[in-house]
Amino acid sequence: MKKTRIFLGLLEIAGYYTNLKAAFKDCGVECTFIDISDHSYKYGGNDTPSVLVSWKTWANKKASLNENVLLKNFYFLISHTLSFPLLLWALKRFDVFIFSYGKSFLLKNLDLPILKLFNKKIIFVFFGSDSRPPYIEQFIKSEDKSAILQCIKNAARKKSKIQTIEKYADFTINHPPSSHFHEKKFIQWLVIGIPKKYSLPYNNGSIREDSKIRILHAPSNLAVKGTKKIRESIISLQKKGYLIDYIEITGKSHSTVIDELNKCDFVVDQLYSDTPLAAFATEAAWLGKPSVVGGYYANCILSDVPEDMVPPSLYCHPDKIQDSIEKMIVDKSFRNDLGKKAMEFVKKNWSPEEVAERYLRLIKGDVPVEWYYDPNNIQYLQGGGIPEQCVKNNIKAIIEYNGVKSLQLSDKPELERKFKEFAYR
Repeated sequence: MKKTRIFLGLLEIAGYYTNLKAAFKDCGVECTFIDISDHSYKYGGNDTPSVLVSWKTWANKKASLNENVLLKNFYFLISHTLSFPLLLWALKRFDVFIFSYGKSFLLKNLDLPILKLFNKKIIFVFFGSDSRPPYIEQFIKSEDKSAILQCIKNAARKKSKIQTIEKYADFTINHPPSSHFHEKKFIQWLVIGIPKKYSLPYNNGSIREDSKIRILHAPSNLAVKGTKKIRESIISLQKKGYLIDYIEITGKSHSTVIDELNKCDFVVDQLYSDTPLAAFATEAAWLGKPSVVGGYYANCILSDVPEDMVPPSLYCHPDKIQDSIEKMIVDKSFRNDLGKKAMEFVKKNWSPEEVAERYLRLIKGDVPVEWYYDPNNIQYLQGGGIPEQCVKNNIKAIIEYNGVKSLQLSDKPELERKFKEFAYR
Protein backbone atom coordinates (compact mmCIF):
# COMPACT_ATOMS: atom_id res chain seq x y z
CA MET A 1 0.00 0.00 0.00
CA LYS A 2 1.35 3.43 -1.00
CA LYS A 3 2.38 5.63 1.92
CA THR A 4 0.86 9.08 2.30
CA ARG A 5 3.40 11.83 1.68
CA ILE A 6 2.65 15.14 3.41
CA PHE A 7 3.84 18.63 2.51
CA LEU A 8 3.83 21.37 5.19
CA GLY A 9 4.42 25.02 4.37
CA LEU A 10 5.19 27.58 3.37
CA LEU A 11 5.47 29.65 6.57
CA GLU A 12 6.27 28.73 10.15
CA ILE A 13 3.89 30.06 12.81
CA ALA A 14 5.27 29.90 16.38
CA GLY A 15 6.79 26.42 15.92
CA TYR A 16 3.47 24.87 14.87
CA TYR A 17 4.79 23.13 11.75
CA THR A 18 8.16 22.19 13.22
CA ASN A 19 6.42 20.17 15.92
CA LEU A 20 3.74 18.81 13.59
CA LYS A 21 6.40 17.56 11.19
CA ALA A 22 8.27 15.80 14.02
CA ALA A 23 5.02 14.14 15.14
CA PHE A 24 4.22 12.91 11.64
CA LYS A 25 7.69 11.42 11.44
CA ASP A 26 7.17 9.66 14.78
CA CYS A 27 3.90 8.25 13.38
CA GLY A 28 5.85 6.81 10.44
CA VAL A 29 4.41 9.31 7.94
CA GLU A 30 6.65 10.80 5.28
CA CYS A 31 6.60 14.57 5.76
CA THR A 32 8.54 17.59 4.47
CA PHE A 33 8.27 21.10 5.93
CA ILE A 34 9.37 24.10 3.88
CA ASP A 35 9.56 27.56 5.47
CA ILE A 36 10.42 30.34 3.02
CA SER A 37 10.18 33.13 5.60
CA ASP A 38 13.05 34.75 7.44
CA HIS A 39 12.28 35.64 11.05
CA SER A 40 14.18 36.02 14.32
CA TYR A 41 12.46 33.07 15.99
CA LYS A 42 14.59 30.03 15.19
CA TYR A 43 12.69 26.73 15.44
CA GLY A 44 14.97 24.74 13.16
CA GLY A 45 12.49 22.12 11.93
CA ASN A 46 12.25 23.13 8.29
CA ASP A 47 13.78 21.23 5.36
CA THR A 48 15.70 22.40 2.30
CA PRO A 49 15.12 19.48 -0.07
CA SER A 50 15.64 21.50 -3.26
CA VAL A 51 17.85 24.33 -4.42
CA LEU A 52 14.60 26.11 -5.39
CA VAL A 53 13.77 26.42 -1.70
CA SER A 54 17.18 27.94 -0.93
CA TRP A 55 16.88 30.45 -3.76
CA LYS A 56 13.31 31.46 -2.88
CA THR A 57 14.16 31.88 0.82
CA TRP A 58 17.21 33.97 -0.14
CA ALA A 59 15.10 36.19 -2.43
CA ASN A 60 12.46 36.72 0.27
CA LYS A 61 15.13 37.64 2.81
CA LYS A 62 16.77 40.13 0.44
CA ALA A 63 13.37 41.68 -0.33
CA SER A 64 12.43 42.05 3.34
CA LEU A 65 15.76 43.64 4.28
CA ASN A 66 16.05 46.01 1.31
CA GLU A 67 14.75 49.56 1.76
CA ASN A 68 15.14 50.43 -1.91
CA VAL A 69 11.71 49.96 -3.51
CA LEU A 70 13.06 48.94 -6.91
CA LEU A 71 15.43 46.35 -5.44
CA LYS A 72 12.74 45.10 -3.06
CA ASN A 73 10.37 44.54 -6.00
CA PHE A 74 13.18 42.94 -8.01
CA TYR A 75 13.82 40.33 -5.31
CA PHE A 76 10.11 39.70 -4.89
CA LEU A 77 9.92 39.12 -8.65
CA ILE A 78 12.70 36.53 -8.36
CA SER A 79 10.81 34.84 -5.51
CA HIS A 80 7.53 34.72 -7.45
CA THR A 81 9.32 33.44 -10.57
CA LEU A 82 10.57 30.48 -8.54
CA SER A 83 7.08 29.64 -7.24
CA PHE A 84 5.85 27.72 -10.29
CA PRO A 85 8.88 25.40 -10.62
CA LEU A 86 8.62 24.80 -6.85
CA LEU A 87 4.96 23.85 -7.33
CA LEU A 88 5.88 21.39 -10.10
CA TRP A 89 8.60 19.91 -7.88
CA ALA A 90 6.11 19.41 -4.99
CA LEU A 91 3.34 18.13 -7.26
CA LYS A 92 5.32 15.01 -8.10
CA ARG A 93 6.38 14.25 -4.54
CA PHE A 94 3.40 14.78 -2.20
CA ASP A 95 -0.19 13.56 -1.78
CA VAL A 96 -1.37 15.94 0.98
CA PHE A 97 -0.69 19.68 1.26
CA ILE A 98 -1.18 21.42 4.62
CA PHE A 99 -0.80 25.16 4.06
CA SER A 100 -0.43 27.94 6.62
CA TYR A 101 -1.57 31.55 6.77
CA GLY A 102 -3.73 31.36 3.64
CA LYS A 103 -0.66 31.05 1.41
CA SER A 104 0.08 28.34 -1.14
CA PHE A 105 2.68 28.29 -3.91
CA LEU A 106 1.25 30.88 -6.32
CA LEU A 107 -0.16 34.34 -5.83
CA LYS A 108 -3.93 34.47 -5.26
CA ASN A 109 -3.83 30.69 -4.64
CA LEU A 110 -3.90 30.06 -8.39
CA ASP A 111 -2.21 26.70 -7.82
CA LEU A 112 -5.17 25.23 -5.92
CA PRO A 113 -7.13 24.13 -9.02
CA ILE A 114 -3.92 22.50 -10.30
CA LEU A 115 -3.51 20.57 -7.07
CA LYS A 116 -7.15 19.44 -7.22
CA LEU A 117 -6.75 18.44 -10.86
CA PHE A 118 -4.08 16.00 -9.71
CA ASN A 119 -6.34 14.77 -6.90
CA LYS A 120 -4.24 16.17 -4.04
CA LYS A 121 -5.70 16.54 -0.55
CA ILE A 122 -5.63 20.21 0.57
CA ILE A 123 -5.89 21.49 4.15
CA PHE A 124 -5.58 25.15 5.16
CA VAL A 125 -4.85 26.21 8.74
CA PHE A 126 -5.69 29.79 9.74
CA PHE A 127 -4.09 31.56 12.69
CA GLY A 128 -6.22 34.67 13.30
CA SER A 129 -4.90 37.70 11.45
CA ASP A 130 -4.86 35.78 8.16
CA SER A 131 -8.66 35.40 8.24
CA ARG A 132 -10.01 37.94 10.76
CA PRO A 133 -11.81 40.94 9.19
CA PRO A 134 -9.27 43.80 9.20
CA TYR A 135 -11.72 46.27 10.72
CA ILE A 136 -11.81 44.22 13.95
CA GLU A 137 -8.03 44.01 14.34
CA GLN A 138 -6.54 47.31 13.08
CA PHE A 139 -6.11 50.78 14.55
CA ILE A 140 -7.69 53.16 12.01
CA LYS A 141 -8.19 56.90 12.47
CA SER A 142 -11.67 57.96 11.37
CA GLU A 143 -10.27 61.02 9.60
CA ASP A 144 -7.70 58.98 7.63
CA LYS A 145 -9.65 58.30 4.42
CA SER A 146 -6.76 56.47 2.76
CA ALA A 147 -6.49 54.06 5.72
CA ILE A 148 -10.26 53.44 5.64
CA LEU A 149 -10.14 52.73 1.91
CA GLN A 150 -7.19 50.39 2.39
CA CYS A 151 -9.06 48.54 5.13
CA ILE A 152 -12.06 48.12 2.81
CA LYS A 153 -9.78 46.75 0.09
CA ASN A 154 -8.09 44.39 2.54
CA ALA A 155 -11.46 43.09 3.71
CA ALA A 156 -12.52 42.39 0.13
CA ARG A 157 -9.18 40.71 -0.55
CA LYS A 158 -9.44 38.47 2.52
CA LYS A 159 -13.02 37.55 1.72
CA SER A 160 -12.08 36.64 -1.85
CA LYS A 161 -9.09 34.59 -0.71
CA ILE A 162 -11.17 32.58 1.76
CA GLN A 163 -13.82 31.97 -0.90
CA THR A 164 -11.13 30.59 -3.23
CA ILE A 165 -9.63 28.43 -0.50
CA GLU A 166 -13.05 27.07 0.52
CA LYS A 167 -13.76 26.22 -3.12
CA TYR A 168 -10.74 23.90 -3.44
CA ALA A 169 -9.68 22.87 0.07
CA ASP A 170 -10.86 19.58 1.52
CA PHE A 171 -10.73 21.11 5.01
CA THR A 172 -10.14 24.52 6.54
CA ILE A 173 -9.19 24.87 10.21
CA ASN A 174 -10.05 28.08 12.04
CA HIS A 175 -11.22 29.60 15.32
CA PRO A 176 -14.83 30.96 15.47
CA PRO A 177 -13.99 34.54 16.59
CA SER A 178 -11.75 35.09 13.55
CA SER A 179 -13.83 33.26 10.93
CA HIS A 180 -16.48 35.82 9.93
CA PHE A 181 -15.57 35.60 6.23
CA HIS A 182 -16.07 31.84 6.02
CA GLU A 183 -19.16 30.60 4.21
CA LYS A 184 -18.67 26.85 4.67
CA LYS A 185 -18.32 24.84 7.84
CA PHE A 186 -14.75 24.49 9.09
CA ILE A 187 -12.86 22.41 11.63
CA GLN A 188 -12.51 24.00 15.08
CA TRP A 189 -8.94 25.15 15.69
CA LEU A 190 -9.05 24.34 19.42
CA VAL A 191 -10.25 20.81 18.63
CA ILE A 192 -7.17 20.13 16.50
CA GLY A 193 -4.90 21.82 19.06
CA ILE A 194 -1.47 23.44 19.06
CA PRO A 195 1.35 20.88 18.73
CA LYS A 196 4.14 21.56 21.20
CA LYS A 197 6.90 19.35 22.48
CA TYR A 198 6.36 18.18 26.04
CA SER A 199 9.09 18.92 28.56
CA LEU A 200 9.07 18.70 32.36
CA PRO A 201 9.29 21.87 34.46
CA TYR A 202 12.91 22.86 34.78
CA ASN A 203 14.75 23.90 37.94
CA ASN A 204 18.36 24.96 37.69
CA GLY A 205 18.87 24.57 41.42
CA SER A 206 19.17 28.29 42.10
CA ILE A 207 17.07 29.87 44.83
CA ARG A 208 16.03 33.49 44.55
CA GLU A 209 17.12 35.53 47.53
CA ASP A 210 13.87 37.47 47.72
CA SER A 211 10.21 36.59 47.69
CA LYS A 212 9.39 38.45 44.49
CA ILE A 213 6.88 37.00 42.06
CA ARG A 214 8.50 36.66 38.64
CA ILE A 215 6.07 37.59 35.84
CA LEU A 216 6.94 37.13 32.16
CA HIS A 217 5.49 39.00 29.19
CA ALA A 218 6.89 38.27 25.70
CA PRO A 219 5.04 40.42 23.15
CA SER A 220 5.69 40.00 19.43
CA ASN A 221 3.89 43.30 18.84
CA LEU A 222 3.56 45.78 21.72
CA ALA A 223 0.37 47.46 20.52
CA VAL A 224 -1.47 44.30 19.50
CA LYS A 225 -0.58 42.52 22.74
CA GLY A 226 -1.69 45.48 24.87
CA THR A 227 1.75 45.81 26.47
CA LYS A 228 1.23 49.41 27.58
CA LYS A 229 -1.82 48.51 29.71
CA ILE A 230 -0.05 45.40 31.05
CA ARG A 231 2.94 47.52 32.13
CA GLU A 232 0.59 50.01 33.82
CA SER A 233 -1.11 47.17 35.69
CA ILE A 234 2.23 45.84 36.93
CA ILE A 235 3.34 49.31 38.09
CA SER A 236 0.03 49.85 39.87
CA LEU A 237 0.38 46.51 41.68
CA GLN A 238 3.96 47.33 42.66
CA LYS A 239 2.72 50.61 44.15
CA LYS A 240 0.23 48.59 46.19
CA GLY A 241 3.22 46.86 47.77
CA TYR A 242 3.51 43.62 45.82
CA LEU A 243 7.07 42.42 45.22
CA ILE A 244 7.13 41.80 41.47
CA ASP A 245 10.02 40.96 39.20
CA TYR A 246 8.55 41.88 35.80
CA ILE A 247 10.40 40.46 32.79
CA GLU A 248 9.55 41.64 29.29
CA ILE A 249 11.27 40.22 26.20
CA THR A 250 10.59 40.66 22.50
CA GLY A 251 12.28 39.64 19.26
CA LYS A 252 14.43 36.99 20.96
CA SER A 253 15.19 33.45 19.87
CA HIS A 254 12.87 30.62 20.84
CA SER A 255 15.51 29.15 23.19
CA THR A 256 15.73 32.48 25.06
CA VAL A 257 11.95 32.55 25.51
CA ILE A 258 11.93 28.98 26.87
CA ASP A 259 14.74 29.85 29.30
CA GLU A 260 12.73 32.78 30.68
CA LEU A 261 9.59 30.64 30.87
CA ASN A 262 11.45 28.18 33.06
CA LYS A 263 12.37 30.96 35.49
CA CYS A 264 8.97 32.68 35.86
CA ASP A 265 6.04 32.03 38.21
CA PHE A 266 3.41 32.85 35.61
CA VAL A 267 2.99 34.70 32.33
CA VAL A 268 0.79 37.55 31.16
CA ASP A 269 0.21 36.72 27.53
CA GLN A 270 -1.81 39.56 26.00
CA LEU A 271 -4.72 41.92 26.57
CA TYR A 272 -6.99 41.47 23.53
CA SER A 273 -6.77 37.78 22.69
CA ASP A 274 -9.65 35.86 21.16
CA THR A 275 -8.25 32.56 22.40
CA PRO A 276 -7.55 31.51 26.01
CA LEU A 277 -4.29 29.76 25.10
CA ALA A 278 -2.35 31.02 22.08
CA ALA A 279 1.14 29.82 21.14
CA PHE A 280 3.14 31.53 23.91
CA ALA A 281 0.67 30.60 26.65
CA THR A 282 0.67 27.03 25.32
CA GLU A 283 4.44 26.81 25.72
CA ALA A 284 4.01 28.09 29.28
CA ALA A 285 1.40 25.39 29.91
CA TRP A 286 3.80 22.63 28.83
CA LEU A 287 6.16 23.87 31.55
CA GLY A 288 3.41 23.96 34.17
CA LYS A 289 3.30 27.76 34.16
CA PRO A 290 -0.18 29.35 34.26
CA SER A 291 -1.19 32.30 32.08
CA VAL A 292 -3.24 35.44 32.50
CA VAL A 293 -4.92 36.21 29.18
CA GLY A 294 -7.17 39.19 28.47
CA GLY A 295 -9.83 39.16 25.76
CA TYR A 296 -13.46 40.09 25.08
CA TYR A 297 -14.10 36.57 23.83
CA ALA A 298 -13.74 35.36 27.44
CA ASN A 299 -17.39 36.33 27.98
CA CYS A 300 -18.78 34.18 25.17
CA ILE A 301 -16.31 31.41 24.33
CA LEU A 302 -18.51 28.73 25.88
CA SER A 303 -21.28 29.54 23.41
CA ASP A 304 -18.98 28.47 20.57
CA VAL A 305 -16.62 25.89 22.05
CA PRO A 306 -17.51 22.84 24.18
CA GLU A 307 -16.23 23.34 27.73
CA ASP A 308 -13.95 20.30 27.66
CA MET A 309 -12.17 21.74 24.60
CA VAL A 310 -11.39 25.10 26.27
CA PRO A 311 -7.79 25.10 27.57
CA PRO A 312 -7.24 26.33 31.16
CA SER A 313 -5.96 29.85 31.74
CA LEU A 314 -7.10 32.87 33.72
CA TYR A 315 -9.01 34.22 30.73
CA CYS A 316 -10.62 37.56 31.55
CA HIS A 317 -12.21 40.67 30.10
CA PRO A 318 -9.49 43.27 29.29
CA ASP A 319 -10.84 45.59 32.00
CA LYS A 320 -10.12 42.85 34.56
CA ILE A 321 -6.46 42.30 33.63
CA GLN A 322 -5.02 43.97 36.75
CA ASP A 323 -7.40 42.14 39.07
CA SER A 324 -6.51 38.85 37.39
CA ILE A 325 -2.77 39.46 37.73
CA GLU A 326 -3.31 40.34 41.40
CA LYS A 327 -5.29 37.13 41.96
CA MET A 328 -2.45 35.11 40.44
CA ILE A 329 0.04 36.86 42.74
CA VAL A 330 -1.81 36.49 46.05
CA ASP A 331 -3.36 33.05 45.58
CA LYS A 332 -0.43 30.66 45.30
CA SER A 333 -2.66 27.60 45.54
CA PHE A 334 -4.83 28.83 42.67
CA ARG A 335 -1.72 29.69 40.64
CA ASN A 336 -0.11 26.29 41.10
CA ASP A 337 -3.38 24.45 40.48
CA LEU A 338 -4.02 26.39 37.27
CA GLY A 339 -0.51 25.65 36.04
CA LYS A 340 -1.03 21.96 36.74
CA LYS A 341 -4.41 21.91 34.96
CA ALA A 342 -2.97 23.71 31.94
CA MET A 343 -0.10 21.23 31.78
CA GLU A 344 -2.44 18.24 32.05
CA PHE A 345 -4.69 19.66 29.32
CA VAL A 346 -1.96 20.21 26.74
CA LYS A 347 -0.28 16.92 27.59
CA LYS A 348 -3.54 15.02 27.08
CA ASN A 349 -5.01 16.98 24.16
CA TRP A 350 -2.30 18.97 22.40
CA SER A 351 0.75 16.77 22.33
CA PRO A 352 2.27 16.75 18.82
CA GLU A 353 1.33 13.08 18.49
CA GLU A 354 -2.34 13.75 19.37
CA VAL A 355 -2.52 16.69 16.96
CA ALA A 356 -0.88 14.66 14.18
CA GLU A 357 -3.37 11.84 14.73
CA ARG A 358 -6.26 14.30 14.28
CA TYR A 359 -4.74 15.48 11.01
CA LEU A 360 -4.45 11.88 9.86
CA ARG A 361 -8.15 11.44 10.65
CA LEU A 362 -8.92 14.45 8.45
CA ILE A 363 -6.82 12.99 5.66
CA LYS A 364 -8.68 9.66 5.94
CA GLY A 365 -12.06 11.43 6.07
CA ASP A 366 -12.80 10.18 9.58
CA VAL A 367 -14.19 13.43 10.99
CA PRO A 368 -16.61 13.57 13.97
CA VAL A 369 -19.49 15.97 13.42
CA GLU A 370 -18.64 17.84 16.65
CA TRP A 371 -15.33 18.96 15.14
CA TYR A 372 -17.16 21.25 12.72
CA TYR A 373 -18.30 24.82 13.29
CA ASP A 374 -20.91 26.64 11.20
CA PRO A 375 -19.85 30.27 10.56
CA ASN A 376 -23.53 31.26 10.41
CA ASN A 377 -23.55 30.84 14.21
CA ILE A 378 -20.94 33.54 14.84
CA GLN A 379 -22.03 36.15 17.39
CA TYR A 380 -18.65 37.61 18.43
CA LEU A 381 -17.98 41.19 17.29
CA GLN A 382 -15.03 42.66 19.22
CA GLY A 383 -12.17 41.07 17.26
CA GLY A 384 -8.62 40.75 18.54
CA GLY A 385 -5.60 42.93 19.19
CA ILE A 386 -7.44 46.23 19.73
CA PRO A 387 -9.85 47.81 22.25
CA GLU A 388 -13.58 47.43 21.69
CA GLN A 389 -14.10 51.15 21.04
CA CYS A 390 -11.59 51.04 18.18
CA VAL A 391 -13.63 48.28 16.55
CA LYS A 392 -16.79 50.39 16.82
CA ASN A 393 -15.01 53.42 15.35
CA ASN A 394 -13.62 51.35 12.48
CA ILE A 395 -17.00 49.90 11.54
CA LYS A 396 -18.70 53.31 11.66
CA ALA A 397 -15.97 54.84 9.50
CA ILE A 398 -16.26 52.06 6.91
CA ILE A 399 -20.06 52.15 6.76
CA GLU A 400 -20.11 55.95 6.42
CA TYR A 401 -17.39 55.86 3.75
CA ASN A 402 -18.73 53.08 1.52
CA GLY A 403 -21.81 51.46 3.04
CA VAL A 404 -22.44 48.34 5.10
CA LYS A 405 -21.66 46.11 2.09
CA SER A 406 -17.96 46.94 2.66
CA LEU A 407 -18.00 44.70 5.75
CA GLN A 408 -18.10 41.73 3.32
CA LEU A 409 -20.82 40.02 5.37
CA SER A 410 -23.72 40.10 2.91
CA ASP A 411 -23.86 36.29 3.02
CA LYS A 412 -24.70 36.62 6.74
CA PRO A 413 -27.31 39.44 6.92
CA GLU A 414 -28.02 38.85 10.61
CA LEU A 415 -24.33 39.18 11.54
CA GLU A 416 -24.04 42.23 9.28
CA ARG A 417 -26.96 43.84 11.13
CA LYS A 418 -25.40 43.07 14.53
CA PHE A 419 -22.11 44.70 13.52
CA LYS A 420 -23.96 47.84 12.47
CA GLU A 421 -25.94 47.98 15.71
CA PHE A 422 -22.78 47.33 17.73
CA ALA A 423 -20.96 50.23 16.07
CA TYR A 424 -23.74 52.75 16.58
CA ARG A 425 -24.84 51.58 20.03
